Amino acid sequence: MKYCFTILLFLITTVYFAQKKQDYSVCAGKIQISANNPYTMTFMGKKGLDKNKLHGYLNDIEVPKNAIWTAFEPGKNGKMQLKCKSDIGAFHLVIFKTAVGGGCLDLGLKRAEPLFIKTKADCRQMENVNLDLVQGFEYLVVFITEPKSKKSINFELNFQPMDEKGKDYVDTLTMNLIYDKARPIYSFHVIDEVSGKPVTARISISSQSEIDGTYFASDLFLNLTRTLKNATIKFDAEGYNSKDLKEYKLASRSHKKDTVKLTPFVRGTISKLDEIYFSPGLAQILDDSYPRLLRLRDFLVLNPQISIEIQGHVNEDKKHGLFSMRLSKKRAERIKEFLIESGISPERLNAVGFGNSKPVFEKPENEAQKEANRRVEILIR
Repeated sequence: MKYCFTILLFLITTVYFAQKKQDYSVCAGKIQISANNPYTMTFMGKKGLDKNKLHGYLNDIEVPKNAIWTAFEPGKNGKMQLKCKSDIGAFHLVIFKTAVGGGCLDLGLKRAEPLFIKTKADCRQMENVNLDLVQGFEYLVVFITEPKSKKSINFELNFQPMDEKGKDYVDTLTMNLIYDKARPIYSFHVIDEVSGKPVTARISISSQSEIDGTYFASDLFLNLTRTLKNATIKFDAEGYNSKDLKEYKLASRSHKKDTVKLTPFVRGTISKLDEIYFSPGLAQILDDSYPRLLRLRDFLVLNPQISIEIQGHVNEDKKHGLFSMRLSKKRAERIKEFLIESGISPERLNAVGFGNSKPVFEKPENEAQKEANRRVEILIR
């Protein structure tokens, strides 16, 4: 009986801390957000009033406990504008400037700097929120609405980096490796797919030639002594989805300019993780999958502010529903284990299995359609 009670206490404690960790109605559960990405967040419906008046920063009004806490850490100095859309009517909005990693402690000790306080605000008034942010600080953005409400708010934190002169920051870095202007010149130009502005990226070239290596540039210029037919070129930049060019041909007989467009990642989007293979009916990852998994690891290392949910899907008959669910979950967990073993924090990873409940093709007619159902997807958070 004592043993059963211990297990029950452990399970209750585990559930309690899991729920507490996900409670973004308090500062300790704040959600890390990135710039220029749309978010839809739902109030948790908390009841009652906050007796300490948001740590004493809102003493003149009643402050409900029903809040959404978010945090943003800019990588550069710049200007922030907050945009939103909501049907909740009026809400309170407070933006604090705090120390990185110590924002909640700063609030409790009254060391946080309130940059913006607006009570009974609406989304139209958010167009006037234009703040200067400084690299090296964390900014807490807090939405507060009436008790018990479980409505949602759509918002986007627009951030434009600025240089020392107050002008828009252009992320450009030219690397010129031309040693003979008489020879053909090959150049890469990396840009943001949305804005068209240059992006400094890590460019890795593997071609069994003298240009193999890793370069950091938005504009890379090279001489080629011979044509390369099967090059692999990888592009990685913070805030962007990785991009690979495989079996790429680099011609050495004429000048050539290639523009590579990187897509900014958006939280809440789901993308298929290609080239992931398992042994039939098992959760054993096949060797051909590891290059792609390493690219996923690189992406997570380069973007430490995001978390992902690994979603497993299988292609099985509906009558094998329970087996399918278990298998898809085990496969997702195996990928999670690989990433943890590769140095990614477990707190940034979640693994779920959907079995055969979300097929791409409801009634697959060939092997290609079955393969499409048998997949792993990544949800960016």
